[in-house]
Amino acid sequence: MVVPADYVSSAITGFIIALASWLPIGPEGAAVSHFIGTAIVNYTDYVVPSYLGVIFAVLFYFRDLIAVGTQKALRKNFSAEARYFAYASLFTLAIGYPIAAGGWNVLNPRASDAVSAIIGAAILLVGILCWRGKSAPLEGMDRKLGDEDEPTLLDGISSGVAQGLAMFGELSATGLVLLVLSAGGIKPRKALELLFMISPVYLILRLLLLREWTPVMPVYLPFTAFLSSFVTAILFMKALLFAGEKLRRRTFLTLMGLVPIVVYLLEVVA
Repeated sequence: MVVPADYVSSAITGFIIALASWLPIGPEGAAVSHFIGTAIVNYTDYVVPSYLGVIFAVLFYFRDLIAVGTQKALRKNFSAEARYFAYASLFTLAIGYPIAAGGWNVLNPRASDAVSAIIGAAILLVGILCWRGKSAPLEGMDRKLGDEDEPTLLDGISSGVAQGLAMFGELSATGLVLLVLSAGGIKPRKALELLFMISPVYLILRLLLLREWTPVMPVYLPFTAFLSSFVTAILFMKALLFAGEKLRRRTFLTLMGLVPIVVYLLEVVA
């Protein structure tokens, strides 16, 4: 028998997974899983529709770009973003698919949170370099001076490799891709747009790890999780893009880098 609390549980699961997907903490890390699992016993029933909500949110948000890019591709006029997406997707699949298909999920959730904290520290370091007036560590490589909004071949390859390696555990692809793009000199807002753009490839691979999933009945429950995740993902995307544009690069990277560090420290203390 379905009770109103079941709808609340599915909506909360979708909300949290959408938030964790865009923060450098990973939606399946120990901290997030423990938090949801404590409040919602059957939260695993809503993970798949929640991931699908994030995927469809990205497709909906970039619908105009997808339409224009498709038209240009048919005319063999590929933009820098289209080339970036192609290379990032290719390397995500080349590295991530063997990991997902082979079950090489070698990091447990707690270890993944520790690695995410290290990634956060690296993002924080890039932010500190910006505070000191220094350039990003890899800025200038394969990029024309002052052209921080144009993704290059190196950006596409490094982003794809980062997403693929995230499949080794419950790591945050957002954190890894943000790190490599920021280290390459891409401005925060553009880096966010690029990582959002390629995230569906990673999320689909992540769903392959969930081999045993039985749909929840009635269908209204998983749909509630899907809708909650869809709306939350879009709103949080817009909020992050706004912050990436309004905040200085050093401030934005410092705040984003601190998130997984604080989450991991709270997990250790608890």
